[in-house]
Amino acid sequence: MLLLAPRTVTATQIALAEQTAAVLLVDVDRRRVWLDGRQALGTKERWKDAAPIYVAFAVARILAVNGSTFEALVRAGLAPGQVDDALARLGKRVHRTDIGWESRQVGGLVAFAIACYPGPGGTRTRWTSDLPLVEQAERLISVGCRISGRAISDRPGYPAISKREMPYRLVAFTEQEVDMVALGFQPDTIGFAGTELIRPADPTVVLTAAAAGYTDRTDDIITANTLLRADMRNDDDAAALQEVRDRLQFLADTGYDLRHNLPS
Repeated sequence: MLLLAPRTVTATQIALAEQTAAVLLVDVDRRRVWLDGRQALGTKERWKDAAPIYVAFAVARILAVNGSTFEALVRAGLAPGQVDDALARLGKRVHRTDIGWESRQVGGLVAFAIACYPGPGGTRTRWTSDLPLVEQAERLISVGCRISGRAISDRPGYPAISKREMPYRLVAFTEQEVDMVALGFQPDTIGFAGTELIRPADPTVVLTAAAAGYTDRTDDIITANTLLRADMRNDDDAAALQEVRDRLQFLADTGYDLRHNLPS
């Protein structure tokens, strides 16, 4: 069976092409082709295969402090159906107001999104370098990585944990393959010191960082979760985690008052 779509391919047509190997679907306008039950040509939808739980936590992170409208969540990069599903999964933790969606309990999504996030998954590799940690971070950021955990202490414009000493290890997230050797790194065979590079299974890490206005680091809730999951967490990590939690809670309280015109 041959389906030609000169204008817009519908979700129903795509589902049929992916479930029936005998269907050949051609998206003429966007030059996409589905053959033998899979997309064989053209740009794939970025969020099609995102695990729903990751999208639900992404929505929770965006709503945690300032809330958001449905339309703004879509503009952030999520599909309308994914937003619907995420809000349904969050259930009674969120509610819709006259100005958009937000946490039902002020700041309630902060602790939930930090503690209950299942982790980014994906692949983790560890590297070492003779470069100072700040220089390591700069090189990773220059190729599109997002720094997380206490490694952001020394980043401009992030005062919450800036008084903490730099950690013994950087944590960086990347969506693409990174040539670490070309950046001055070598594989870390000791497993104690170095840089941890995460290529997450969670495809929303960069999305929520961008929604927070960050180009060099993960959003604050992912940063807090990175601190929570530190494999050799010390007192500085624990103190930094509490500082980030307190900062997010304060911003959630203040944001609620400002949105609803309450006296501060």
